[in-house]
Amino acid sequence: KMPNVKLTYFDLRARAEPCRLLLAYAGTKYEDERLAAPWDNMAPWAALKPNTPWGQVPLLAWDGEIIAQSMACARFLAREFNLAGRTSMEMAQVDEIIDVIQDLLNAWYSLYHAKDTAGQQKFLETNIPTGMAQLEKKLESRGGQFMVGNAFSWADLHLFFYVTDMKLMANKAVDANFPKIKNLVERVGSIPNVKAWVESRPASVL
Repeated sequence: KMPNVKLTYFDLRARAEPCRLLLAYAGTKYEDERLAAPWDNMAPWAALKPNTPWGQVPLLAWDGEIIAQSMACARFLAREFNLAGRTSMEMAQVDEIIDVIQDLLNAWYSLYHAKDTAGQQKFLETNIPTGMAQLEKKLESRGGQFMVGNAFSWADLHLFFYVTDMKLMANKAVDANFPKIKNLVERVGSIPNVKAWVESRPASVL
């Protein structure tokens, strides 16, 4: 039977989008509960916050169990949908790629929220190309088709999320000089369930 699933977050992509992409890929029906962004209207979040485990969203409700922390939620879904790697070593390799991408993303979010435009520009010119070159090299070393184990995994979906989201947030094609990544991102984006979600999801600044 299909699980009863609800994902609660702001009306943004940001920290919940990795989960939404995993749910879309798997074709899992779920309630996409969206609170007003806190800078638009604090009231819905202020009302919910005391009832959350750690005072944070996203929250993933799965058959009545509540999971918090965005990466814990996404990792659970990846395992549930057999996208987390097939062996302990592959799982570690998937996690490694996810962590590299999260480091890049978290640094960007910090600069974005600080409204540090000079810092953002420097990051786009230095840190991101370095990180992308390392990811391209890793992809090449593993055969050039997928990030881990020569099979589609959450690592590929998360790379797709990162590249496409930087395009939306910074108007920057971070994969422009990295043909293997560019090709992988295009392939992931053409998976019917992923494509349908990206085309139909609500537009948001983050």
